[in-house]
Amino acid sequence: MQLSGRLATIAASLLLARLAASYDTTPFIGPLDPWKVNSLRITAPAQGQTGTVDVELAIENPNTVSAGPAPHAAGGGYLPFNPSSANCSAVQDSADPGIVHDTCVETSDLSYGVWTVEVVPGAAARVDPTSLDLAFTLTYNVSRWGSQLSKVYDGQGHFAVGMNLAEGVCDEASGTCLYELKAEATPVLIPPTMTECQGTCSLPSGS
Repeated sequence: MQLSGRLATIAASLLLARLAASYDTTPFIGPLDPWKVNSLRITAPAQGQTGTVDVELAIENPNTVSAGPAPHAAGGGYLPFNPSSANCSAVQDSADPGIVHDTCVETSDLSYGVWTVEVVPGAAARVDPTSLDLAFTLTYNVSRWGSQLSKVYDGQGHFAVGMNLAEGVCDEASGTCLYELKAEATPVLIPPTMTECQGTCSLPSGS
C-alpha cells in the first residue's frame, strides 16, 4: 500500500510538472501577428442564373496569448490560449437569400477557440461573389481555478476579383461559377483586434 501511495504521489508530481511546463513564464497579449485565410472558395450562380452563394474557407490564428495566471499549486506561470484554426462556411438560405448561415469547425487541438464568420453586411439581399467583406470572430473561453478566463478577437477582410480573387471559372452544365484566391495573394492577412477580455488583459508594469 505504501508503494502504491508513493507511485501515486510521483505520478501526480509528474503531471503537475508537465502542466507547469506548458504554461508561459511571462504574460503575452500582443502585438499580434495577423490571421491567415489560407484558402477561400466561392460558388455562385452564373450571370442570368438563380441560386445561392456559398463561401468556404480555412482560417488560422498563429498567436499564443496568455489566458490568466496559474496558482502556485498548479505550477505558476500563465495558462496559454494556443494557436487556433478552423474550416468555415457561409451559405445563403435557399428560401431567404437575405439570411446567411455560418458554420466553423475547429481543426486545432486544445486551443479553447471558437470561430464565427459573417458576410458584411449581414442582411444583404444578395452576396456579390466578386466583391465581399467577411467578418471573423475568435472567442476563447475556459474555466480554471475558480475563474472564467476569456478573450474575444474580431477581424475583417475584403475579398475581390482583381485584388485577391481570381476571375470566376463558370460551368455551363451546373450554371455556377467558382471563385478562388489568387496563388500570389495567399494567404490573405486579417489584423485581429481584442474586443473583450477576462483574465490577463494587460501586462504588469515593467513587462
